[in-house]
Amino acid sequence: MSFLALALRHLELALRLHAAVPWLPPEVAYAHAEAASAAATDQVPPELLLGIAFVESRFDPTAVSRVEGSARRTGAYPSSAAPAQLDRRAALYCGPLQSYAPSWSACVTMRKLDTGYTAGAAELRQWLGDRRVHGSTPRALAGHGCGNFGVITGQCRGYPERVLDMTRRLRPQRAQTSPRAVASS
Repeated sequence: MSFLALALRHLELALRLHAAVPWLPPEVAYAHAEAASAAATDQVPPELLLGIAFVESRFDPTAVSRVEGSARRTGAYPSSAAPAQLDRRAALYCGPLQSYAPSWSACVTMRKLDTGYTAGAAELRQWLGDRRVHGSTPRALAGHGCGNFGVITGQCRGYPERVLDMTRRLRPQRAQTSPRAVASS
């Protein structure tokens, strides 16, 4: 694919993203569309990755879910220095897709959109390959959003439905053929 064709594909996806999420600046929408497209696979389309990023962080690359002391903290954490109360043994979920990070430095690295989207796509592919998921995207999303509990029960506080709703909003709209046009052809 030529550079121009690739740039146009990213632009088209960025325009759909900006239309679905108008508060997202166009240049930010383009950066997320570009990263999602680069990380996408046949199993994990870019629209699905963007749907996850919307639900997980509203596209905030500094989003972190971490344990500090005895409390779970979520939200933006723009500092690159680890929080003083960070429990280094607790799981970290970082970046726009809230992917697992084994360390604080890995967490900070996921702020780079290409790294964050690539990690999110890899996690979703892993869940899709889980024998308990049977390739089901909603069940894989339940795993991504709620871990093993989500996979076993299929329950995850509506997480799969919210991601899939945004995914549908980001897909290209098929041209509708009017009944008159069909009848006259």
